[in-house]
Amino acid sequence: MNSGELLLKAYRLINLYNATQKKPHTYSGGLLLYPAQAHMLEIIGDSAGISQSMIAAEYMITKGAVSQSISFLDEKGLIVKKPSQDSGRGVGLYLSERGREIFAEHRELHSEMIAEVTRLAEKLPSEATEILLQIADVIEESIRKIQP
Repeated sequence: MNSGELLLKAYRLINLYNATQKKPHTYSGGLLLYPAQAHMLEIIGDSAGISQSMIAAEYMITKGAVSQSISFLDEKGLIVKKPSQDSGRGVGLYLSERGREIFAEHRELHSEMIAEVTRLAEKLPSEATEILLQIADVIEESIRKIQP
């Protein structure tokens, strides 16, 4: 694969991802979540006790978008807010029992892709993995430069 093909593939993936963000998925019990909301739930499930500001900083999501998703997830009873354990200030976010159920259901949606990516990645020598990560960094940096 040459660099032009790689960049075309990256561009297509970005566009496909953006298109999927506009379509909600129905989870058990008829719960309708947009991908951004489901991924917010996934972030909390992977990092119990994370704060809203940490989510915004780590995942490059605006504080307003994080707040909006958190409000929705809280309203639906999918998360629990508790005082932060490390500083005593702020609020840590945790999954409720229902949130853990939806988290597991969401993970199952991605399980086949994750297994296949893992299988292929394990075949790569560490140098190739490092180069792929460097390519992703270059693409990310380029996208950051054109962000307003």
